[in-house]
Amino acid sequence: MNAITQFGSAGFTLALLLILILSGQDLWNSAGIRMACVLACGQSVVVLVKRAVHRPRPFKSLIGVINHKPTICPYSLPSGHTNAAFVQALVLADTVPELSAMFLILATLVGLSRVYLGVHYPTDVAAGGLIGYTAFCAVSHWIF
Repeated sequence: MNAITQFGSAGFTLALLLILILSGQDLWNSAGIRMACVLACGQSVVVLVKRAVHRPRPFKSLIGVINHKPTICPYSLPSGHTNAAFVQALVLADTVPELSAMFLILATLVGLSRVYLGVHYPTDVAAGGLIGYTAFCAVSHWIF
């Protein structure tokens, strides 16, 4: 699960953005720019909600939940990894529709891995995915 959760990490996301934007191909360049815009919107909402809600992570508030993954932020709602994974999946699915199921399954697995690792509740993951979807729809409608 540690490997799967990395698909939503900042490091992986930034690497993917650089690969897409610097690919030299218009299709991938456009997808990278779009992904960057959607991520900026989605992650901004994630940070604002985390700061407003202050929900502690499961391993801090539930007995018997083990933290399998170090975290930077002490708050759990919503899941930033899941948000990033769904933004990546939605932009890539829109760019390469024939692979959309694979991208969306991977994003879902990232969310499930966050619960398994003890760093999020299922509602945190659902909120992260919903924020990613909403940011994707908004940016796609108003900007692209």
